[in-house]
Amino acid sequence: MGAAFVTGAGSGIGRATALRLARDGAAVAAFDRDDAAVAAVLKEIDALGGRGRAYVGDVSIADEVEDAVARTVAELGKLDAAAACAGIEVAGTVTDMSSADWDRAIAINLTGVMLTARYTVAAMVESGGGAFVAISSDAGVQGCIDWTPYSVSKHGVVGLVRCLALDYGPLGVRSNVVCPSLVKTPMGDRVLDAISAQEQGDALRLLPLARIASPDEIANVIRHLLSPEASYTNGLVYMVDGGETAGVFLGEVPE
Repeated sequence: MGAAFVTGAGSGIGRATALRLARDGAAVAAFDRDDAAVAAVLKEIDALGGRGRAYVGDVSIADEVEDAVARTVAELGKLDAAAACAGIEVAGTVTDMSSADWDRAIAINLTGVMLTARYTVAAMVESGGGAFVAISSDAGVQGCIDWTPYSVSKHGVVGLVRCLALDYGPLGVRSNVVCPSLVKTPMGDRVLDAISAQEQGDALRLLPLARIASPDEIANVIRHLLSPEASYTNGLVYMVDGGETAGVFLGEVPE
């Protein structure tokens, strides 16, 4: 793998993905709006003996994404892979969320993925092919009580990636989407902190594996989908949810 562009690389799944790809020998462009966080990730990549660049920007602003992708190609060479990992949590129902909350969820979680695809996929088509992966959610394939803006934005990511697979597969770019459930990230911690202990237990009881995923477990799947190992995988909705969406699970969580 040559160069890889990773959004949301300052923390959580994005950070784990950037480091996983660096260990595989990819030159990693780490993109995040948190300048201190993305600089720290670049130091970690350097410590691994890898090669990378840190770019600060907002995935919902087209000019900032376009500039970062152009700089990636100029500074790191041919772009082979991209992982759209930037995302935010936004709760609410249609009657209690604000219009600003809705707009923010769509801007970051959906438009941000679209803009990342627009510029990275174009670069990969121009250079002869590559692979694109986006992060959706278990809430992107089923409804989620009290989380309408988040769930709708993540459903949009699934639809977007399926269209990318059809439009750009013939041009040599594979596109797939990864749907985690609960993951031990800063965002995951905020979600759990916002609910009661009983609700946390109820959430765990939906998971047959009876635990929360680590960011590295999600990053390993992303790395696979971006690699030649998945050379005939295109348009896949890859559930990494501990079995949550496999069916109704009424088991007990071990103490």
